[in-house]
Parts: sequence; C-alpha cells; structure tokens
Amino acid sequence: MRAIGLIGLGVMGRNLALNLAGHGIAVHAYDLDEAARTGLAGLESIRLSRSPAALLAGLERPRAILVMVNAGAATDRAIESLEPGLSAGDILADGGNAHYTDTIGRARALGKSGVRFLGLGVSGGAEGARLGPALMAGGDAGAFRELEPILDAIAAKAGGRACLGYFGGDGAGHFVKMVHNAIEYAVMAAIAEAWFALRHLAGLAHGEAAEAIAGWNRGEAQSYLLEITADVLGRIDGASGQPLVEMVLDRAEQKGTGAWAVEASLALGVAAPSLAEAVFARTLSSAKEERVAAELRLGSPLHVDPSQRDALRRQLPRALFAATLACYAQGFQLLAAGSSQHGWNIDPAAVAEVWRGGCILRAALLDPIAAAFRGAPGLANLMLDSALAAAMAEREADWRAMVAAALVGGAPVPVLASALAYAQGYRTKRGAAALIQAQRDRFGGHGFQRIDRPGNHHGPWSGPE
Repeated sequence: MRAIGLIGLGVMGRNLALNLAGHGIAVHAYDLDEAARTGLAGLESIRLSRSPAALLAGLERPRAILVMVNAGAATDRAIESLEPGLSAGDILADGGNAHYTDTIGRARALGKSGVRFLGLGVSGGAEGARLGPALMAGGDAGAFRELEPILDAIAAKAGGRACLGYFGGDGAGHFVKMVHNAIEYAVMAAIAEAWFALRHLAGLAHGEAAEAIAGWNRGEAQSYLLEITADVLGRIDGASGQPLVEMVLDRAEQKGTGAWAVEASLALGVAAPSLAEAVFARTLSSAKEERVAAELRLGSPLHVDPSQRDALRRQLPRALFAATLACYAQGFQLLAAGSSQHGWNIDPAAVAEVWRGGCILRAALLDPIAAAFRGAPGLANLMLDSALAAAMAEREADWRAMVAAALVGGAPVPVLASALAYAQGYRTKRGAAALIQAQRDRFGGHGFQRIDRPGNHHGPWSGPE
C-alpha cells in the first residue's frame, strides 16, 4: 500500500497514525509541536518530519496527505503550509470537523491547481481513531478510489464490511458527519433527560437509576451511547467517594457541529426541532450562575411524585426509543435536503450502514433504518416506514404519559418533548398553521393560500377581497 502523509498529531491524529501503522501503512507525520512529534519517535512505520516541506519530499508522487488539525483557521494554516509544495494530482484529505461550506471552498480553490481534495468525516473519538472509526468521505471521486484501500483497512467493520462511505462531491462527507453529530447531540440529551427524570421525578436513588439504564441497553434499543452511559453511572469518584456523575458540573460544552446542523436545517427549510433543542439545552446549561440564582429566587420547579416511580421506570425506555427514532428521522430529512441542494446524491441507506460501527451513533436501530431506505429508496421520512412506524406507535402512549408526567413534575425534557411534538405534528393533516397564515396577512398583507381554489388571497380586513 502507498505511504501517506499526516499533518497533526493531537489525540485524533496520533491515534490514526498508530492505526495506519498497525495495518502496515507507512506514515510520514508532522506536527508544529515538537513534543507531539517525539511522542511517536521510535516506531518503525512512522517517519517523523521536521517540516511540511520535508514531509512532502519523502512521499512518492502523486502524494496523499491527511490533515488532522482543529477545524477553521488551523486547517487553513495547515493547508497553506503544504500548498507551495503540492503538485497537480496530489491528494489532500481533511479529517477534521470542518464546516461543509469551508470544505466546498477549499475543494474549489485547490482544484484550480489540480490538487484533489477530500473532506473526510471521522467519527469514533480517540478510541475509534485507534481501533477503527467510521469514515464519511466527499470530494474528488478519483482521489477517494485511490485512498479507498487505506481507508478500508483502518475503518471499523460491521455486518462484514468497512464502515466507510463516499457520499458525493466537495462537502458531502463533512455534511454527513455534521448531521451525525447533530443526531448524537439529540440522543445524548434524550438519554440525559431520561436519567434526570428517573432521579428527580420518580425519585430513584443513584444506584437504582444506574441499574435501570444499564438494563435498557439490550435488543433493539442497544447502542454505544447507552453502553457508555451505564459505564459513566457505574463509576465512583475517588476523591469524594460519591458517584462520579454527581460530582460533575452540569454545564455541557459544545464544539459547533450541532449548531451548524441547526443553521443548515433553517437554511434548507427542514424541521429539526429536537436537534435544535439539544443545542439550546447545552447553551442553557452554560448559564449555571443564572440558573442557581433563578432557583433561589423563584424556587425549584421539580416535584417528586413517588406514585409515578413504577410507571416512569416502564415508560422511560420506551419513550427514549421512540424519541431517538424521531431524532434520526429529522437528521435523515436534513441529509436529503442537503443532498438535493448540492447535487450530492447521498444514499441514506449507505449512511446508516456506515454508522453501524466505529462511530458514536452505532446502535441496533441502524439496521432497520438501513433496511427502510433499502426497501424504499425515495422514503420521505423514516416514520413512514411500516416497521418503524409500528415500533413508534406501539410506544406512543407511554411516550405521551412520560412527557406529561415530566411537564407536571417540572422536569425539563426538551428533546423528549420536542420529538413527540414533531412526530405528532408530522401526521396531523390540518394543523395550526392556517391561523398563522391568516395572522400574517392581517398584520402584514402577506396573503395566504386557500383550500378551495388556487392563487394568493387576502382576508376581508379592510373590506371584501
């Protein structure tokens, strides 16, 4: 296999270098930080370079270089450091969490000099990078084919195939990765809300709640996120002797991919309320001091109702499964809209299959999702698939009861509740928007459509139409 250059030896870059080397692929690596370089010294299959120019000089043409640095300005600087030495036919792949519009711009700019660019979404965190990530590629199709043997070797495997996919030109790979992260935000939030409800609505002790959630991770509900949640809840803090999660500050950070997906959904006209609520929940969590002051002034909204204990223990895993499915439905609609807008022709079934291993979203639910799109390639929404619709309908009564109990008990469950509202709104034949249209016309003269004849119409606000 050809040698590959790698720029950036942080946690992800270092682990990918070790993954590549472990598969017999020669790596020429560089990082601005000398300590990062020396940390990999002594490994026979990893050659450390003292500059980008030296890295390029050690590779046979056409050269292939993987950039693994922070998104944004750091990626631009890394590309600029390589650009003087790049030649037509060389392949440059960006494996960072780049905004897909930046990837589109970089592909076009580098393409002017004949350099072939790939935007490569890499999911799985540090462990995935070392042992096998899910890889989502977009950009130059010929460049992907040349790198495919290398990427196939280092990718996670599921269902007998590599968790690797090519999804279209320029920014397609990073768009798929962005949507992956947005769904991840939502599912993480939904799990956290379910745990919070067990503790603060049902009144379960920490150990009882941890045991309940560990039991959820089986069968069709099995997922990596539930697996690590059970692991987190089982850990004891060495300093205090308390459950570790009870010592963690309730202020969640974010790196931007969730917000980018929400912005994209607004620009593309896609309803993704649960993906947005997950981002907003993290934003609200960051106002820790304000929240403390508000509870002191206004009182806690929480009301533990022991009579709900058994019902919530039964309802929550069922509500969580249904809400997770609704979050996936929103994400896949966003994928379809982005694909249509940019002409990428993203195959949603292939996306689900790539996500089955290596990535943070890996879960048993992805098998029926892939089957739904394979069975109906033009499927408009996952909730229209008969098997998935039946699974959601079978859980809906418990989902509604759980959300109602949370609202009455004062527990904030924005993702679980918005997912329910989305699922119900999607199948409501005639909803509240008729009044909104009339309101818009009343104050702004925007007009409205009628159900009985075509055209744009106005109400009799200043006399007959």
